[in-house]
Amino acid sequence: MWYFSSIITYILIAAVLSILGQPLVKRLSNIKIRKHSFSRSLGAVITLLLMISLFFALFLLLVPIIYNQAALFSKIDVNILSNSFKEPIGLIENFVYKYNIIGPNETIETTISTKLMTIMSLSNVSSILNSLIGFTSSFFVAFFAISFITFFFLKDDKMFLHIIMSLTPIAYQTEIKHIFLECKHLLSHYFRSLCLDVLIVMTLITIGMYIIGLKNALIIGVLAGMMNVIPYVGVFIGGAIAILLGLSGNLEMDFYTGMLPLIGKICLVLISINILDGIFLQPTIYSNSVKAHPLEIFLVIMVSGSIAGIPGMILAIPSYTVLRIIAKEFFGKFTAIKKLTEKLED
Repeated sequence: MWYFSSIITYILIAAVLSILGQPLVKRLSNIKIRKHSFSRSLGAVITLLLMISLFFALFLLLVPIIYNQAALFSKIDVNILSNSFKEPIGLIENFVYKYNIIGPNETIETTISTKLMTIMSLSNVSSILNSLIGFTSSFFVAFFAISFITFFFLKDDKMFLHIIMSLTPIAYQTEIKHIFLECKHLLSHYFRSLCLDVLIVMTLITIGMYIIGLKNALIIGVLAGMMNVIPYVGVFIGGAIAILLGLSGNLEMDFYTGMLPLIGKICLVLISINILDGIFLQPTIYSNSVKAHPLEIFLVIMVSGSIAGIPGMILAIPSYTVLRIIAKEFFGKFTAIKKLTEKLED
C-alpha cells in the first residue's frame, strides 16, 4: 500500500467524490420520461460531468484573478513600498539588533533583498520551472485516474464495498460490512457539511471584503475560505492571505493612517465570520456529524497535526471516525472503547 500510495490516494479521493455525488445519481435514476428512466450509467456520466464542469469553472474564474494579482505584485514600486514601511521596519531593526538576530552592518532591507535575489536566481527559477512541468504532468495523470475511478464508483455504489469485501477473511465479513456502511453514512454527512461550510465562509468573506472596499475581494474570499478545510489553524492561514492580498492593492497608503486601519477592518471581518462559523457551523461539522465530543475532536486534530502537519489535521476527523467505528465493532467490550464510541449508538 505504501509503494502504491499514489494509486491508493486516487481511489480514496474517488470514493469521497462518489459519496458526494451518489445522491444526485439516485435522483437522476428516478427520473422517468414516458416509460423510459435514466440508467445509473447515464446518471453517473451526468454527475461526473457536472463535477468536472464545476472544477473547471472555478479554475477559469480564479486564473484571471490570480494573473491580475500577480501582475499587480510585479508592478509594485520598491521605493514606495520601502517608504510605506519605513517606520515599522525601523522598529523591527531595533529589535533584531538588540537580540543579535542580524549583524550590526546589515539592515532588514538588504537582508530581504539578498533573500529575494537568491530565490530569483537562474538555478532556482529553472528548478521551479522543472517542478511546475512535473506537477502539470502529475496533475493530468491524477485527474484522468480519479475521473475514471469516480465514474465506476458512481455507477455502482457497492463497488467500493465489493473491493473491501474481496480483501476480507470470511470470518470477519459481517463486521467489515457493518463498519463500511456506518463509515459511509457518517463520512457522507461530514464531507457534505464541510463543503457547505467552506462555501458559506467563502461567500461571507467575499461580501465582507467588498463592504470594506477591497477590489480583490473575490480572490481573498475564495482562498481564505478554502483554508477553512484545515481545522482551527486554517483561520490564521486564511487571515494572513487576506491581509497580504488586501495590502497589495493599497501600498500607496501611509502605514499608520491607512494600512493599520485597513488591517484592522480585514481582521474584524475575518474574526466576525469565524465567530459565526465557530458557534453555528463548525460544531455541527466537527462534532455532531461524526458524533464525537468537541474536546475529543480538538485533541485528535492536535495529535494528528503533530504527527503529519497540515495534511494530518485535514485527515484527522475522517480517519478518527473510521478508527472509532472499527474499535466499536471489534473492541466494544472494553470500557474505554465503550466510552469513546457511546454516541455512535445514537
